[in-house]
Amino acid sequence: MTVPTSKDILISVPSRPVIRTDYSTVPTASNLATTRVDDIVFRHGRVEDAQTMTEMQFSNYIYHYNDIAPRPFLDTLDHAAMAKNHVQRMTPPVHERKMAYVVAERANPNTGEKEIVGMSQSMEPNWDRAYNHRFKEGWSQQDFDCEIDTLYVKLGVQGGGLGRKLILGALQEGYNRFGMRRGVIIWTLEGNWQGRKFYTRVGCEEVAIRTIDLAGVPAECIGYAFRSVEKAIGK
Repeated sequence: MTVPTSKDILISVPSRPVIRTDYSTVPTASNLATTRVDDIVFRHGRVEDAQTMTEMQFSNYIYHYNDIAPRPFLDTLDHAAMAKNHVQRMTPPVHERKMAYVVAERANPNTGEKEIVGMSQSMEPNWDRAYNHRFKEGWSQQDFDCEIDTLYVKLGVQGGGLGRKLILGALQEGYNRFGMRRGVIIWTLEGNWQGRKFYTRVGCEEVAIRTIDLAGVPAECIGYAFRSVEKAIGK
């Protein structure tokens, strides 16, 4: 198991109910295999993690969104701008921005060195970066005080329940640090069927659709939700 350093602020991730627990039966081409999810350390993200986070985000964009996102968006992805954004969000004092990063870290099975294999982030919902929000009956913006804005797993390390734990970790942080109690919303591109199936599998409900601007091209996003942070983490 990865040994935490003195700089690590560890996170106790709940393993809860509303979220599917039989991940051992889900086949993946290359999953955690040599590392049990229980042996992964979950901690606060740090500024020095920004480059690794960016590489993970960038590679996920290229791999998963290549046939989904508009080409102008993919062609103008800016690695440096992504890294700067992560640095700004993780630079203390983070409590003023109500943004909590969670990093999943393991000992590399080949080298024994620490490596980041996943990240997630909870924050206050940012409604202004999209438009034309359409909610299903019984849902509205007022139902939410939490958004999972970032959720990425290192390519080749999917499976084993890591994505589920990253969601729970981000929600636990939102609950503990920022008092988030109401609904949780997660947005994904309409054509991202792999992501959409995942959110349904972990217990989210499809509740909304909205439009975002991707390098001048309108794109539809689907919103998936938990009714409350408290219920999602078992409070």
